[in-house]
Amino acid sequence: KEHVTKVFGTGTSALGVPGSRANLQLKMIDARACAVGSVIAFDVDDAWAFDIDEPVTVKLTIATALSTPFVVGWDKNGGTGIGTTEPILPDSSSPYQTVSVTLDRARLAGQGTQGSDVAVGSRTGVALCDFSIARSGTTVEPKAFGTVRLTVKDVRTGAVVPARVGIYDSTGRAPLASEKAIMLQRYADDVRMLAVNDRTFWPSANRQAFYVDGRYEARLPVGTYELAATRGLEYRAAHFNFDIRQDKVTDVTVPLDRYVDMASQGWYSGDSHIHLTRDKVADPLVWGMVAAEDIFVGNLLEMGNISGTHFKQPDRWGPASRYALDKQHYVVTGQEDPRTGMMGHTIHHNLESQLHPSAENYFFYNKVFEESHKQGGTSGFAHLGQGFNGQRGMALTVPFGLVDFIEVLQAGRIYTDVWYRFLDMGYRINPAAGSDWPYSDFPGIVRNYAKASRQLDLDAWYKAFHDGQVFVTNGPLIDFSINGKPMGAELRVKKGTPLTITASAQLNPDVDKLNRLELVALSEVIATVPADGKDKITSTRTLTADHSMWIAVRALGDRQEPRNMVVAHSAPIYVVVDDQPTWNPETLPMLVEYQRNQLKDLMTQPLEPLDDLEPWETRDLLLEVWDRQRPNMQPKIDEANAMYDKLIESFRKSAGRRATGQE
Repeated sequence: KEHVTKVFGTGTSALGVPGSRANLQLKMIDARACAVGSVIAFDVDDAWAFDIDEPVTVKLTIATALSTPFVVGWDKNGGTGIGTTEPILPDSSSPYQTVSVTLDRARLAGQGTQGSDVAVGSRTGVALCDFSIARSGTTVEPKAFGTVRLTVKDVRTGAVVPARVGIYDSTGRAPLASEKAIMLQRYADDVRMLAVNDRTFWPSANRQAFYVDGRYEARLPVGTYELAATRGLEYRAAHFNFDIRQDKVTDVTVPLDRYVDMASQGWYSGDSHIHLTRDKVADPLVWGMVAAEDIFVGNLLEMGNISGTHFKQPDRWGPASRYALDKQHYVVTGQEDPRTGMMGHTIHHNLESQLHPSAENYFFYNKVFEESHKQGGTSGFAHLGQGFNGQRGMALTVPFGLVDFIEVLQAGRIYTDVWYRFLDMGYRINPAAGSDWPYSDFPGIVRNYAKASRQLDLDAWYKAFHDGQVFVTNGPLIDFSINGKPMGAELRVKKGTPLTITASAQLNPDVDKLNRLELVALSEVIATVPADGKDKITSTRTLTADHSMWIAVRALGDRQEPRNMVVAHSAPIYVVVDDQPTWNPETLPMLVEYQRNQLKDLMTQPLEPLDDLEPWETRDLLLEVWDRQRPNMQPKIDEANAMYDKLIESFRKSAGRRATGQE
């Protein structure tokens, strides 16, 4: 089409247009060539329009019989840099419908997927048969320029530090980042600017940002600019204005002051789930994005499916894969593999070598977990424990003692149902938090803190994470002990022993206001301490140990919208009274039955290829292999059910002793 250099279909969303994983097809409909699928994206000719700021009009013709309500997205000035229309409803009274849409403040600087500028689509499908685009020509080109030189400094140490930065003119337009910004990876795109989503704390209403290694320089039109900068949860945000004058260099120091220094208390942050490709171990660009969010351990996961792997890492694993330019922030190789829509996505940290299973063994998750533990790795399930039918995979692996953690915090949501079920059955599983960049959030927006030592040692960090000295958060910073025992510990006492519970929470006011601290035992909130307007809470209370239980704390900010929560949650402390298990006697039989039903679903439910994130490369192989592998999984399922039988038998004996007063 005129003024368009490329038209393509995307496997997922683009420029704010939600998509599915359905393939794009070309179809002839009444002699019209139509693109039929989920999302169709357009790369506008840069020679005709690039980095403009004006209304642009697009005209779209759709085949109504094959179209559902759709939206148009575009590369826009201001805000997040993405504009989207309200859903446009097909008019079924005619076989074809032509609509005209005005793209307000269109930028068309190629910031969408694969350099796209405009996208059209729907999760449930659209048939696009014609497309045209026209400029209004009202862009005002600047005539005078100056230069800004930024230096980002830690206020307390004076060190020049990496950070996330945004610069905006008086209209909210973010000038395109210069080549001095860190080049970033977003799926298969190399970009310098990204949209800051609304669940990420940011001091400006304008939400396009870039990353710097501590220094930055750019040529800007003359005027007054707003600057925003952040460096993770422990730093106060910087937010102020500066001026650019014609042919002058403006030197700007960006001061970032700590709200708290968790490392000085032995707590070091980590992100369990980042997808960034490294061609070599020493990759300062990949490292720079992690360091700019002040993450001490960024786990870079090579992501597998039944056909192969993506987000490749160097051949070296284990300690040889660790890289830190400053010896304070590390990137380390791990894997998210195996992953299926039938049994969930698994994560394995601190491996000595890669454990990508063959296609013929891909659904035998237990084997990968067992091998990970032989290597000294730490393994768990991603996506809140429920995504991609992960509950089925856990029903099969947890009773064997193979699951070390569940990623309970992700994408602005904490989901404890799956985790609490297993804790209430007496299993000991730690919480983890993963950003899942680029699918969800920037690295470190959610994170887990492990208590290692006052001087960061990666082996000590992974051991602390494995042992449960860990909490997850996207804002509040917490601590918690019972009779001096830390998170993840076992406390063995006699019935009637006093339990002194000490807990604290604090929250950087730039992130959110602290709301409350909660004490949780056997899935129930047993105490609440309000913040009463303060940014710090400390609580000490005493309970009497009259039965075994797990106890944890969580802290919440004021922001509690669905999928936009500010929250932290500790690993439990396991209080064992008179050698009795820490299960929940009120719910255990029901919970065991729930796990049995998950195993039953695993053997009876059909495999849906589109539940896989890369169906275009896995569909045929999944369908071919699953029918062969499923019968061979029955022995392991029988073993799991036998373990659940033993759990119920032990529970009934314990209940009988309680009924007769023997306990």
